[in-house]
Order: sequence, then structure tokens, then C-alpha cells
Amino acid sequence: MDFTRLINYWYQWAPTFGGGDVSVSTSCDDCEILFKSEDYSVHLRRGDGWWITDTVDDRRQRRNGAAKLSSFELTEKYLIWDWGTTAHSSLASGPLGTDLYRLGYAPGITVAQVDRGYEICSDSDRAILSAVDATIFSHLMAKSVDEIEQMVRDAVG
Repeated sequence: MDFTRLINYWYQWAPTFGGGDVSVSTSCDDCEILFKSEDYSVHLRRGDGWWITDTVDDRRQRRNGAAKLSSFELTEKYLIWDWGTTAHSSLASGPLGTDLYRLGYAPGITVAQVDRGYEICSDSDRAILSAVDATIFSHLMAKSVDEIEQMVRDAVG
């Protein structure tokens, strides 16, 4: 698996999350790759046919299964969007956050409530996310990784 794109984005955006000591490791015992900083970390692992993100906050509280995605490409899209909107609050409160949330779920997306949130499906892509993230990300799932990257770049300026 080529994590290069995600590694580059992590090193670019993680310093804005707060804290320091930004690093990436493929030697974590419980995941394929660990994106780490003092205040926020993401463990990316595979399980039961999913790519799963586990997050650790600034109080060291781990949230297993924060997001589940059906493919690595979808995982890249999700993390680029998630990290971009975390690094740039203007994106979260505007074009890649609140503006999309106000639209509700994207047309053509199948939505089902599941134990840990909402499962959204578009063709063969599936994701299980929180209600807010599922609503917003439903508008981004069908876009390419390059399109999402461009949307983030355009919005940041």
C-alpha cells in the first residue's frame, strides 16, 4: 500500500492541530500506519473488510472505529478531507463542512443507521461515520482523490 500521499498531508497539516512531535510510523503493533502528534493521532488499520481509523485525542482517549471505509482510495479521500477541515477551520465552517451539511445527504446515496453511526453507500463505496461526517462526506465520496485535494487547495487559497 502506498501511504505517500497521506504521509505528505499529515506532515503538512498536523502541526496546525496543536502540539508538536509530528511523526509517522509503520511499526505500530495494532495498525498498518500511525499518524501521530502530541495532541492528536490516527491509527489506520484493516479489519473485517474495512479500512478503520482509530483516533486518539489530546487527553490520550482512544476512539476505536471512528471511521470505517470500504477501500483505501475512499480512506484517502476521507482523511484528506478530515485533516484539511481540521487544519483549516474556514473549510469546516464553509465549503467543505457546514455548506455541505446544510444540503443533507447527497442524491443517490443510500443511508442506513448502524450501531456506530451511519453507513453511506455509493455504488461499491461504503463508509460508516458519525451522522455529521456521513452527511458531509456523502457529497465527496464520488469525487476523485485529486478533486478533493483541489477543492481543499482552492478553498484554502
